[in-house]
Amino acid sequence: MKIFSAFICLLPKGLQYAIGTLLGEIAWLAVPPKRKRLAIGQILFCNITDDPKEARRIAKASTTRFGRMIIDVLRYPEIKDGAYKDMVEFINREYLDDALENGRGAILAAVHSGNWELLGGVLASEGYPLISVAMKQNGDADKFINEYRRIMHQHVTYKTGVREMINELKKGAFLGLIMDQDPGDDGVLVPFFGYETLTAAGPAVLARMQDVPIIFVTIHYSPFSEKYEIEVHPPIYVERTDDKKRDIAVTTTLLNEFIEDYIRRYPEDWFWLHNRWKWTRRFYGEQIETPPDVFH
Repeated sequence: MKIFSAFICLLPKGLQYAIGTLLGEIAWLAVPPKRKRLAIGQILFCNITDDPKEARRIAKASTTRFGRMIIDVLRYPEIKDGAYKDMVEFINREYLDDALENGRGAILAAVHSGNWELLGGVLASEGYPLISVAMKQNGDADKFINEYRRIMHQHVTYKTGVREMINELKKGAFLGLIMDQDPGDDGVLVPFFGYETLTAAGPAVLARMQDVPIIFVTIHYSPFSEKYEIEVHPPIYVERTDDKKRDIAVTTTLLNEFIEDYIRRYPEDWFWLHNRWKWTRRFYGEQIETPPDVFH
């Protein structure tokens, strides 16, 4: 991958992303048929569209965009140290600057939409004290992606490092959490696309514990400007009452509402190949209404 990255960095930009387009098309061809059916089925069940052909188009677009994402990451040695600036445009950056000036830290919530890897790299390179919470990959893949994250000045901790997360928040860090995927049976049950869905409670739990804001930061590639739009959204605060479970459930519901609205805005950007309701079905069975398992 590092040799391929060096090769990509030697090419003109147009050819780089032409290769990315080709990689994306190959990725779609490589996706197993039942995983494609899952993506299409989830798009239909979430009422993004009622047209199966349109659902297939969205599913394919959400997969082929990974070609461009891969190229962006492989370009890190080329775009580091400020060279990335003509690739991005910030919207409402003042919310981050206010949180930085406040010095109390913040939860930066993100979704698997757009190029979330580039988002973390840009925020860290811009000098924000970002600690990215990531899922550990297998073997050399983990070594490679973390080496490239460090090129963009990113510090990464794994989901097992809860103590480190709390300590960094106390120091005023921005803790980056992606909370839109299936958390297994550890989540809290709140609405998502009209279904009671197990959802990661980490952002709400940590924000309540440390009394810090939750700030969504999203990234979307605009073909008109040919830039990534990094949008910082107004902070969300956890209401603290005597009922901790209620506070976490209410806040997580608000976070899910934001994620749902954003996915409806840019459905091609989200990771539809992920089986979002897998553990909700396993854990609760027939007790609650969930999208049917389209594998069967």
